[in-house]
Amino acid sequence: MDQTRVMEIWNPASKRSGSGYLIGDHLVLTAHHIVAGVALRGGVEVRRLDPEGGTDWTAAEPVWLPDAEASEVPPDTDGALLRITGPDWRPPVTPPVRFGRVVGKHRLPCLGLGFPDAVTRSDHVRDTMPIRGHVDPLHGMKSRMTTVHVDEGITPSRSGWSGSSGAGLLCGPHLVAIVTTEMSLAPGVLEAVPVSVLAELPGFEETLHAHGVHFVTEEVDGAPPDPDDEPDYTPVALPPPSPRHRLRKLLAPAAAGTTTTLALLAFSPPAPGVTWPVGSALSGLLAGWSMDWFRGTRAAGDGREAAVRRLRETVRREVGRRRRQLLGNDDKAINVTFVTLPQDGRDADRAWPRGDFAGIARYLDALRPQRLVITGGPGSGKTLLAYELVHRSLARKHYDGPVPVPVDLSGWDTGVMFADWFSVRLSQEYLGGSETRARDLLASGRVMPVLDGLDEMDPADGARPRAVAALAELNRFAGPLVLTCRSDEYAGLSRAGQRLLDCATVRIERVRPVDGWRFLVERTVDRARLADLEKDLCTAGTAMGAVLSSPWMLTLASLASQTEAGAARLLTFIGAPASGGRAQEELRATLLEELIPSLCERDPADRRQRYQAEAVTRWLRLLTANLSGDRATPADGRGAAVPTRDLAIHTLWPVAGARSARYAAAAITFACWLPALISLAACLHHNHALPLPGAVLLALLTPAPLLSAWTARARYVEPRRILFQRLGSRLGWTRIFMGATLGGVLMLPLTPAFGPGFALATGTGSAAVFGFGLALSVRADIDRPHLMAVSIPTALSVTVGAGFLVGWLGDFVGLIAGCGAGAIGLAAGVPAGLRAARRNNGGEPDPDPPGVPTPLAPLRNDVMAGAVSGLVVVLLTLYGTLCIEWLRVPWPLAVLTALACGVAAGPGFVAVTGRQYLGLLLATRGRLPWRLTAFLRWCHERGLLRSAGTAYQIRHDELLEWLRR
Repeated sequence: MDQTRVMEIWNPASKRSGSGYLIGDHLVLTAHHIVAGVALRGGVEVRRLDPEGGTDWTAAEPVWLPDAEASEVPPDTDGALLRITGPDWRPPVTPPVRFGRVVGKHRLPCLGLGFPDAVTRSDHVRDTMPIRGHVDPLHGMKSRMTTVHVDEGITPSRSGWSGSSGAGLLCGPHLVAIVTTEMSLAPGVLEAVPVSVLAELPGFEETLHAHGVHFVTEEVDGAPPDPDDEPDYTPVALPPPSPRHRLRKLLAPAAAGTTTTLALLAFSPPAPGVTWPVGSALSGLLAGWSMDWFRGTRAAGDGREAAVRRLRETVRREVGRRRRQLLGNDDKAINVTFVTLPQDGRDADRAWPRGDFAGIARYLDALRPQRLVITGGPGSGKTLLAYELVHRSLARKHYDGPVPVPVDLSGWDTGVMFADWFSVRLSQEYLGGSETRARDLLASGRVMPVLDGLDEMDPADGARPRAVAALAELNRFAGPLVLTCRSDEYAGLSRAGQRLLDCATVRIERVRPVDGWRFLVERTVDRARLADLEKDLCTAGTAMGAVLSSPWMLTLASLASQTEAGAARLLTFIGAPASGGRAQEELRATLLEELIPSLCERDPADRRQRYQAEAVTRWLRLLTANLSGDRATPADGRGAAVPTRDLAIHTLWPVAGARSARYAAAAITFACWLPALISLAACLHHNHALPLPGAVLLALLTPAPLLSAWTARARYVEPRRILFQRLGSRLGWTRIFMGATLGGVLMLPLTPAFGPGFALATGTGSAAVFGFGLALSVRADIDRPHLMAVSIPTALSVTVGAGFLVGWLGDFVGLIAGCGAGAIGLAAGVPAGLRAARRNNGGEPDPDPPGVPTPLAPLRNDVMAGAVSGLVVVLLTLYGTLCIEWLRVPWPLAVLTALACGVAAGPGFVAVTGRQYLGLLLATRGRLPWRLTAFLRWCHERGLLRSAGTAYQIRHDELLEWLRR
């Protein structure tokens, strides 16, 4: 109990004293009979409990009384609300009061504090006496009153309780009732009127809202925990892993066993007989079994519980960061209420009729099963409520429930089973890549998926096939679950018979003026700036009250009030009517205009580059000039459909115009290749190989820069990425086999024409570059027949031409020719395979490919793929220029040539997204910041952008429309 909220009341009209409980900054809840004889707006006196006796009486007036005859007040309406009007009153700084309603059949311990006659001192000053006992919900059920049994401490005589009337009665942290009188059943039995009963009376709840009290009643049940009622964690019956997952689990042990067997056979002694092969085979089996055992999840609880503890801490940190971004780099969240929407059947049990942000974790705890759908309008705070659920659950000192793990739904390919997809996301984002551990935690009930954005899975204003497929898949998942979706979209799905079963569905309500005002006061750094705002915000029919009714607009208002200029512009709208809508539009525009300046205020703790508000606005307007809410296809029909609402780092080239960035990328390509061609020409000149055969060798290299420049000027480029996880999958091994097939096909015509050494070197180089390049870096749904149909002739023409022209120079030329043929075949075949896949509704960029955890990762992965490829070419070139007789040069020239070739092969050939990014910066010529990635990261940290899979998005549609205007 908060003792600073205990109030003493004096009624001068009837010379009667009593008790009360401060439920707001200026609002006191007490019993009606204490203020009998005092009319509304009449005069009473109150004072706050102060153990040191430093508080004085101050004036108050009744602002709500029950509608009853003056002669008699029914017991279940014996309540009153007083407003403190004294000019010297200073409310205590305490958390908001939480209200409760006693349910069930079990007794609950309770506590109250009043000023009874039994402890009146000789100087006529009343002292305090606690009411310690329990509430029995089965007593007096017909009267709807609460019966309090005082069973601890001193129990005065019946007349001694007088003066305790109006004392607040708390069960734990919840205010549940107001003491009214002592019952004649037995000593120490008191009667109290529940707060939930008073809430049914006309005007009670409206008065609370008008005076700044957030009123939501939570159910309080005194049932003791029963360890045998249900297990701590309910195992989830997951479907068996797909064949792809089972194969991935077997690949590593099989590879380890095979490698061990072959290695032992390679070192077999002369004439080993049958014992060595048998021993080698058994050793391989042992090695494979050992790897499978070490990679498997331990059944012992220590390993699993340790993983749960690590997961809980990782999720808590990540959600804390995201939550702060959504709140405008603050920790104060608005306590918005929500209501439970009854469905036509298959609802979760024990759902409260109402709840709020502060009680969302307790709301979910009460559900059976723990499955929840959060709905609301645009900007209502659905994502924030989901994060608030995770934050409040994991912030508990002792939390043993399933770990809520937030994941964005937009990247789910619904052709993949939910358990498989979520296990991959969980392992990559929170468990360091351990998919086996992720699946174990999901199956054992230790994880609660929190899935955000069902409405964002499909384009707006159209059919929702992905959302329908997602709901069907989620209904097969029997574990705990939280899902968010816009109200209109979810209602449309429900009317079509598509909704989540066995769950509670809630809808976030509009922000009440009292909650909005409290939010602004808690977030402001100077309350004096907003002193004149409260009355206008809480008055019906004002533009301020109409606009500041959503968490999004309230967040903007709180940010605007952080500066003197922003607060001054906000106060100019005081008194503006909501009718007509013009004042509302101007207020919205003002709040949006003040958003960026407020975020650009200097932060002494941030030593990074400070951006000017004008520059930030200008850059964002340029970046969002071509954005809308739908998907756009290039005018020529080529390339993938580009989500025009997304700011993806590899699709920003339209910012510079239709051609500028793409042709600048082509120029950068030639600039990367020129040093390599010059240094190679110097090497050939040093070895007297010019004009022949050196000119022929250089001519053979010319298709590579031409093809690379042609790729760089494409409208859409697939960002390169090296995914080593693919090597352990069936897809990876299939593509390596495709590369080996290509190498074998090349060897067949090359062997009789140029000899087995040249053919073997060519086939090996081509197979390695083509197979591993395809396995490590290209999406899954490429059309294989078209890929091979283009790659094989391309690679064959390159190698045959190289063989006829310079095959006599040795096997090293065959290796270089094979590597080049594999790279050129890959560069030519992949676009053909993607175009063929698009004709079958495939071939688009991966919505959330593995290894791309952030929107800036595509560029980073593309540059990394170029660096790895360049390093391989550097090593090959060093070997050729230092060890091959006809190409040998002094080591300074060899190192220079190797580095130049590495730049040509890596940044100049592989890293096409990096070249388009540099082309964009050059084409805009200062209209965008040179460190564009740092600027986008800053916007994300400040809450102007949000991450959606592999792209950024403007935080809110209203902000996007304002920027585009």
